[in-house]
Amino acid sequence: MISIKKFISILKKYYPKTEIRTKETFKKHTTFKVGGKIGAFIEIHDIKTFFNVFELIKKYKIRYFILGAGSNLLASDKRFNGVVIKVALNDYLIKEGRIICGAGLSLFRLSSIAIENCLSGLEWSYGIPGSVGGGIKMNAGCYGEEIGNFVEFVYYTDGNKIYKKTKTELDFSYRHSYFTDKNLVILKVCFKLSKGSKEDIRTKCYEIYKKRKQSQPYNLPSAGSIFKRPKDGFAPVYIEKCNLKGFRYGGAEISSKHCGFIVNYNGKATFKQIFKLICKIKKTVLKKFDIILEEEIIILR
Repeated sequence: MISIKKFISILKKYYPKTEIRTKETFKKHTTFKVGGKIGAFIEIHDIKTFFNVFELIKKYKIRYFILGAGSNLLASDKRFNGVVIKVALNDYLIKEGRIICGAGLSLFRLSSIAIENCLSGLEWSYGIPGSVGGGIKMNAGCYGEEIGNFVEFVYYTDGNKIYKKTKTELDFSYRHSYFTDKNLVILKVCFKLSKGSKEDIRTKCYEIYKKRKQSQPYNLPSAGSIFKRPKDGFAPVYIEKCNLKGFRYGGAEISSKHCGFIVNYNGKATFKQIFKLICKIKKTVLKKFDIILEEEIIILR
């Protein structure tokens, strides 16, 4: 294994047109606004560039992390001595009631495109800050819907070839898909939607957005819901019954508006403070209710 500095020089030699940034931080690229320096940051806008970069990553056994919108991630404050590849494949195509789009497209943008093209089904996602790729990987959902319900097929890669899987092959379930816990990169997704009235779709989107802003700490940095729904009940209910709403460690707070969220309430929270809160919640809920809460977010140490 070679140093990240040496790897950057090799990458520049073979692919001089690839933009490599060495002064980026996870704090800048996550909705939690937390995280340390990144050894090399590369934003991918086309599949060819991805394969070029990934070929060298594998050859030199460089640590890497695939980043979407950073909306479901808690990253360590320590330096990430590797390559972060941000998937920024944002193209899209409308065809016969379908939206075929790159994995880097934001869910907010996707639902806006659906509105403009009178396509219904994604109203529930209006206002979610995540990316299409991240949403597929974790089968994101809310208000009784899940993104997997609207997928027709997905193109993805293991860094060697491009593969295609249809909805029935993608193993969608609650906060789970075929891609969960696998080192695969989602490239393109096809959503099959229903025709509808633009006015009706827009109205429903705006109602959901209003409801989301009223019920969630939308104005503070967070990573959305911290925990998955347990087998019985709801994580925020258990947390509130443990009298943890509003509890703080430094700049990290169990939201007083929605205790399913941990927020960086003053912009100065650290990884350790947020992680300490997560551990406290899990320990307290386990002791009081004998329920093990499982994180929904990705924790990168």
